[in-house]
Amino acid sequence: MRGRKPELSVITNTKPLRAPRVPSSLGPVGRAEWRKVVPALAAAGILTEEMKSLVASYCEATEGAHDCARILKKAGYIVHQKGLPPKAHPAVRQHLQYQAMALRYAESLGITATARARNSPRNDAPTSVFD
Repeated sequence: MRGRKPELSVITNTKPLRAPRVPSSLGPVGRAEWRKVVPALAAAGILTEEMKSLVASYCEATEGAHDCARILKKAGYIVHQKGLPPKAHPAVRQHLQYQAMALRYAESLGITATARARNSPRNDAPTSVFD
């Protein structure tokens, strides 16, 4: 290539946001989770406009898992029907699905311990013998 090489710079189209208001669609557990997670993401500078719906989905999944756990605690994990063998309560499957969804969203947001460890620089990495 002839001539001067162009200066390279990172182009970012999204700006970090301040902590947005809690969506009205969330219940009390989802609101508490929102108030816990969003300020941390905003302080880290990684909360963007596109991430707000992901955070809302995470809070909804957390709230759904909590609701299912409350139902299971009250009704029990096993349903006994007269003349039929016992089977798992239908909320057991929903509870597991909500937990799996919440975990996936949390990993996408980078708020799990493994996601933070993966994204942080490692200072204890062994040095190479060639350095």
